[in-house]
Parts: sequence; structure tokens; C-alpha cells
Amino acid sequence: MIQAILFDIEGTLTNLDMVKFMQNYLGILAPRFSHIISPDKFTKQLIKSMENVQKERNHEQTVMQAFFEDFSKSTGQSVQTLKQIFDRFYTTDFPALRCLVQPNAHGAKVVAKSIQEGFLTAIVSDPLMPLVAIQEQIRWTDLNPEQFKVIASLDNFHYTKPQLEFFNEIAEKLGVRSESCLLVSTHSKDLICQELGMQVFLIEKALESKNQDHQAGQLEDLYRLISNGLL
Repeated sequence: MIQAILFDIEGTLTNLDMVKFMQNYLGILAPRFSHIISPDKFTKQLIKSMENVQKERNHEQTVMQAFFEDFSKSTGQSVQTLKQIFDRFYTTDFPALRCLVQPNAHGAKVVAKSIQEGFLTAIVSDPLMPLVAIQEQIRWTDLNPEQFKVIASLDNFHYTKPQLEFFNEIAEKLGVRSESCLLVSTHSKDLICQELGMQVFLIEKALESKNQDHQAGQLEDLYRLISNGLL
């Protein structure tokens, strides 16, 4: 029995060109550090540190703590100095990227219906940005952060996708069993959560659940399933 519905953002609740988005994101972010790190070095090390964090499994550190430890050591800059610049970027500059993102027309409707039907809801995008940035992205979907019981982010999670521990952490924070969760995503790599017994609704062009071990379709298909009590 499904008790919680977990929503990814990119490609699920929003439509965007991820390559273009990342180019603009780094194009705005890197210059903010140019007085201490060259933009080219910053971008390369940011990507490398994020990759290092995704390979690690340290339940004693949040993803943010692990990232800043690696990034600080590699750049020779203090965590405090780096964090102040990142914090300023996310509160003042990051919102400008909204123009690159279009909300999925059915996203807000599906989330509202999920809550109305008594499901717990969570945001489960890869936690590689701080909470303030994920909350901003949620607003870009025409939803409010308060509509979600759990929002996975850099500063409150200890694991990243596609680590199974990430999906376990989601279920634990929601207070439900993994088997009681339905993950809604456009990323096939998220299918790994099925190893924990989670169910998956993969956003695809057409409903193709017949020959698959997961359900698939568009958000309007999911809306119908929720409305008709078929979860």
C-alpha cells in the first residue's frame, strides 16, 4: 500500500534543457569566486568535488559537509570563505535562472491531488544543491516548499543518487517503509530504488507498464491513477 509519493523535479515537475541550464548556472556561479579562484579552475574542481561526494558513503557527514571538505582542501580556501560566497549566490543570483525552466502543466495538479488523497509527499532530486536552492526550484514548479514533508538537499542528506542509502534515508525521514513509497521520476537510474521494494512511475511518452517492472506514462496518467484509487 502506497503511503508516500516522491517527486523528482528536473524533467518531472519541470521541463528544461539541462545542458543549457548547467551552462548558465556555472556561467553565473564561477565568476563570483574569480577573486580567489579562476573560473576555469573553479568549474573543474566543483564538478570533481561533486563526483567525489557521490562516490562516498559517510553517514556521519551531510553531503554539504563532505563537499566543502573536499572543495576546501582542493582549492586551499577556507570552508567559511567558500560557504559565504555560495550562500550569497543562491539567495541573490540563483533565482534569475527561473527563465530557463518551464513548470510541467500537470505538476502542481498531481502534487495537490496526492496530498488531498492523504499521501505524504517529498522532493527527491539529487541533493547536490542547498535547501534554499531546492526550495527556489520548487517555486518554479508553481508549488510551495511547505507542501512537501521532506525535501532532499545538500545540507540535510547524507547520501546522493543512485546510492540505495539515499532512498532509505528518504523513507526514514518520512517515517514509512521503502515498500510504501512510489518514486516519480524521468531518470532511469532511479529504478535502482526498486531493490528496496519502492515502486516507480517513470515519466515517458506513453503508458508502457505491460512489459515492465514499473509503471510509466505522463503526469496526467499518474493523476488518473491517484484519482481512481489505483495506487
